[in-house]
Amino acid sequence: MSEIELIWGSGPQSFKFGLGQFRALQENVNRRRLAIGAPLVGPMDLVEQLRAKNVWPDDLRDILRLGLIGAGMPPRDAHLELAQYFDDKPPVPHMMPALAILSAGLVGPPAATPDDAKKK
Repeated sequence: MSEIELIWGSGPQSFKFGLGQFRALQENVNRRRLAIGAPLVGPMDLVEQLRAKNVWPDDLRDILRLGLIGAGMPPRDAHLELAQYFDDKPPVPHMMPALAILSAGLVGPPAATPDDAKKK
């Protein structure tokens, strides 16, 4: 349940997936699936779908929105970011950021490399 910083939307953004974000994500993605009789999914299922570039656009949007809110962005501002930089845009470019956000929440951010330490 770690915070990660990515270049997304209007520039550098912090994203964080904690327990509250995982609960909200589960509720949202599975509500959609229950409505059409599709199988329920968990966070690791979403990771696999993101890796396969086969995730539902609304699920992708929820990952980004909840990650922004988890890192402290007010919900209204998160909505505005998504309205401007996600809605009415192709979903595929957002899959790698969403995968990084969800993965950081599950296992922590990517490990720093020795080159990263030298840059500091």
